[in-house]
Amino acid sequence: MKEVVSTLRLDMVPPMARTLSLKDEVVISDNLDSKIPPGIASRLARRLPTRTLTPEGMSFPYRVAFNTILFVESGRVDIKINLKDYRIEGCAIFLAAKGIVLDSLSYQAGTRFLIIAYSDAGGILPATSRSSRIIRAATYAPLLLPVDPGRMDRHLQLLRVVQHVAEGGPDYSFKEDIVEGFAKVIAGGIARIILERSDSRRPSGRRPTLLRQFISSVQKNCDRHRDLEFYAKELCVTPKYLSRVISEQSGRVATEIIREYVIAQARLLLSSGEYNVQQVANMMNFPNASYFGRYFLKASGTTPKQFQLFM
Repeated sequence: MKEVVSTLRLDMVPPMARTLSLKDEVVISDNLDSKIPPGIASRLARRLPTRTLTPEGMSFPYRVAFNTILFVESGRVDIKINLKDYRIEGCAIFLAAKGIVLDSLSYQAGTRFLIIAYSDAGGILPATSRSSRIIRAATYAPLLLPVDPGRMDRHLQLLRVVQHVAEGGPDYSFKEDIVEGFAKVIAGGIARIILERSDSRRPSGRRPTLLRQFISSVQKNCDRHRDLEFYAKELCVTPKYLSRVISEQSGRVATEIIREYVIAQARLLLSSGEYNVQQVANMMNFPNASYFGRYFLKASGTTPKQFQLFM
């Protein structure tokens, strides 16, 4: 399939007051030390709303090509992912794996936050590390983790040390080592929070792995396959077993997860401006545009044509 133009890459992450990047592997950006006007600070202190802001130069929706860890120290960030709304209010950590469809992003004026965006290929969080495995197992869907202010402050203090040391210039020899070490410490802290919130102290056996493999396969194949039998065959298990494992590990129905990704892919194609409804139906292996329209309407509450007209 032709690549849809609305893909959010690492080099497209909007820079904030301070940004640290490493090749095409990781971007760490924050506004933690930005001055907040007294009027906005006063409203935030009284938990009153401030004006809503959106990142400049972004046109939604996007398929996100990197993993994301978002720290919200104070204020509020609103995100819609795969048609689901998430509200992140300080102090909280929000995690999302690559492949999601970002429908919208906004935040209150005066919000202090930090984003770590990283690729799988860079090795910043190697898949072999225990903390990375725990995070990957927990982020089959976006994950919101409220944290206490003391723990949040320790994470952010570590970041400031890393930024100070790594700002030795673009040719600083040890920048990669410093960023990698920071990422591992942060990952360890997040993994600990996940385990504290989990019923089980450690993901084990094939079931968490099967869930990750299922999500990965759906992301790759949802433009052509919507049946559970295809994914069961891909993963060398029976459809009944796959359905049971997905339900146990995620609390969701496997076919609903498939439908979510199918609709997300369809919305990206429809919003690209390059294809009409019939073409999208053909590209996504629907028998005809009418069947595609009914499928889309049932899942999203609007027809494909209405979506294109009013997006």
